[in-house]
Amino acid sequence: APTEPKKLGRRRSVTSVSAECSQEPVEPKEPGRRRAAANASSTKLSRYTQQHRGRQRIHRALLRKLDFEFQSEADMLVDPEEADSTEVRRHILVRELMTTVQQVGYAELGESDSDMQPSLSAMTAWDQYNKIAAHSDSATLLGQIPISTSSLLICELNFMRAPQNYHRRFENIVQVWDSCSAQGRPIASTAVFSMYLRALNMLGRHQMVLSKVARWCEPHDDKKRVLPISMMRQLILAYFCGNQPAKAMDLFFYIKSAPEYHQRITPHIYATVLRGLLQTKHLPNQDLYILVEDLLDLLTQPAYDAGPRTGMLNEILQASYKFDNIALMTYVFERFLARGIAINNTTLGIMLRSSCGSNSDVRDIHSLYKTIMASDLARVRMSEHVFATFITAFVRAERPDYALKVVYDLLAHECWNQGVWHLHELFAYYADTSMAARALDLFRLVDEDGVQMTWRVCTCVVSALSRGGQISEQFDPQSADIDTLLTMGAVYGSEGHADQALDVFTELNSRTTADPLVFALIAIKIHQMISTYAERTSTGFRFEPTSSGLRSEHDLQMATSCLSTTMDKLFALDMCIHQDVFHHAISAFILARDNEKSQHTYDRMVQIKQMGPTSHTFNVLLRAAMRSWGVDAAFDMFEQLRANSGPVHSITANVLIHGLFEAQQPERALDVYAYLVGRPTPLVNHTGFTEFLTPVPCDTYTFALLIRGLVRADLVKEAAVMFEDAFSLLPQVPRQLLETFISALEEAGLFDVAAACLKRYSKRVECAQIEAEELKYMLAQANNAAPNCLPLSYFAYLPETSHDHE
Repeated sequence: APTEPKKLGRRRSVTSVSAECSQEPVEPKEPGRRRAAANASSTKLSRYTQQHRGRQRIHRALLRKLDFEFQSEADMLVDPEEADSTEVRRHILVRELMTTVQQVGYAELGESDSDMQPSLSAMTAWDQYNKIAAHSDSATLLGQIPISTSSLLICELNFMRAPQNYHRRFENIVQVWDSCSAQGRPIASTAVFSMYLRALNMLGRHQMVLSKVARWCEPHDDKKRVLPISMMRQLILAYFCGNQPAKAMDLFFYIKSAPEYHQRITPHIYATVLRGLLQTKHLPNQDLYILVEDLLDLLTQPAYDAGPRTGMLNEILQASYKFDNIALMTYVFERFLARGIAINNTTLGIMLRSSCGSNSDVRDIHSLYKTIMASDLARVRMSEHVFATFITAFVRAERPDYALKVVYDLLAHECWNQGVWHLHELFAYYADTSMAARALDLFRLVDEDGVQMTWRVCTCVVSALSRGGQISEQFDPQSADIDTLLTMGAVYGSEGHADQALDVFTELNSRTTADPLVFALIAIKIHQMISTYAERTSTGFRFEPTSSGLRSEHDLQMATSCLSTTMDKLFALDMCIHQDVFHHAISAFILARDNEKSQHTYDRMVQIKQMGPTSHTFNVLLRAAMRSWGVDAAFDMFEQLRANSGPVHSITANVLIHGLFEAQQPERALDVYAYLVGRPTPLVNHTGFTEFLTPVPCDTYTFALLIRGLVRADLVKEAAVMFEDAFSLLPQVPRQLLETFISALEEAGLFDVAAACLKRYSKRVECAQIEAEELKYMLAQANNAAPNCLPLSYFAYLPETSHDHE
């Protein structure tokens, strides 16, 4: 109540208030802060309010009625003998509902007080209504709720934008309406009645819509009611959904021809009719095209701004896609652009989803792309992601010429931000199809702008040069240009001509160039040569005079010397290059057992290039040490990793576990597994660390290695415990893992144990596979959250002393 209450006279009737609301009224006087907030927001309405002026008018009309209820109660408190006690003394829950609904209404208009709760929503008001419905005296309390409050609650539920409660809100609207009708206090507002009809339609109660409207249309005071356009829209929707398209079209044509609806027809009527015709397939596309043109004539009138026009376009496009009418979808998109109606990101998303799918015709994709690029309204909405989608679609349709045209348009577009991730598909296609010249030309085209190339682009270009290049008998390294040297070096390296490849790499090192492709090519090819040589020597391969690749320790020293020269040149240049170049170099030096060069390269990578090691860095080192120095050296590196709480990738752990079982060290293999999952296991008294890391997801191969290795080591009980552990750590336990367990037991001659395990775990594996489908999405989200980069302090340094295994 006001601080200085005045006697404001008798309470006005609801009829007079309704008459006030039907006119263009002067804003009622609002108390205190809300009036100041309303005055401030009148100059700056919210974006939602500006786009939905019809909703704004409905909100204001209902809020005026609710404000009148509050004002009337304040009047009665001033003059108690004139008040009806059953109306004034409302229950506290009812008063709270009235206040909440009022605050939600003003919040939707952008006129809420600054100190109001920011979390208020239509569902907040509905929760308050539920408290009243669940009260022991709910019949009395529901009768105390004013009709204006119920109307505004239905309005807020109808216009709410929360997607998680989309269908539930329609059930709530029906419940509020039916509650008012059951108490003999039906809501008389035609706008609220239209919302009620919409809720019935959304719930699939189309026959009830027809019966409710028929009852509403009964003569009142010997006058036939004229239904508002919003009710007519719900009637049309009910006829279409009730499989009566002929009646729906008759009603639509009546609306178009009737004088009382001539100025009241809205674009939503056309959208409802088009959606119904798409659903029922009642008319051919030629008739739908005529309706689209009529809709465009209506939308291009000054009464509609850009927001409703684009929203209507998206609604029709979505309906066309849903009911598989791509021809209408294309026609609507082209005609809306031709009439100057702007699009947004949602429009492009709908069109891309329909045209750039896995089974789409390349002609449809190309036609859509030309339509977008030919329109200024559509071209300005293009982004790198949209260009990348078209590039990927053309590449998968095996039209790299179209994809290359998209690349040229992207490089000339203002959205390009010097990134090359969207070109990965095109470079990969060139690599798979051995198009060396095109891959190199595209690399040079992008490299001219000083863009830092990703490692995937570099590897794709090197792969394309290796597959598509040809050896020339008249090739002279000293007189050749850079691109020719790159091609010849890639071809020589891939075909095993180590001497010629090293000559080409030496010539590239002598050239004054800062080409990132040069460093990537030398690092990749020399790493491949040294890796092949290390594999041959570890398996006792006997080199013949005709053997390809590196054939002796002298060749190995020549390769490491060439790679060392390349790294010296790279560290002397002030240029950005991908860290995987250094990873390949360090791995190559470790495979060559040259610890001094590997340590030196690692130091300069961290100190000069300021590239702290990542988890990928250490995984590269561990795998290389495993192959070169042996199990003991690799496990020593693992011990340093554990001392610094560094992460281990599952692939690296698999390599280490396999090597430890081959060296007949199952205890160490279990120790690696315990550290991998980030917790002790029942098999190991694990006290190696006090703080556990986030567990790394183990793969099926990890458990297969462990189970087979434990069975072969005569640790059958431990293998059974490991199989049990797989149910809690794997997204699903595949049938192949059980078969691996059974086959390992049978190979060891334990046929009875194998039969018992098959009987025990067969049903459980089948149930786990069914449950895994339901949890697949959540597990994928959890796996994507794992970090792949950690600070330098988390990693062990390379061993300071070299390991001699001669």
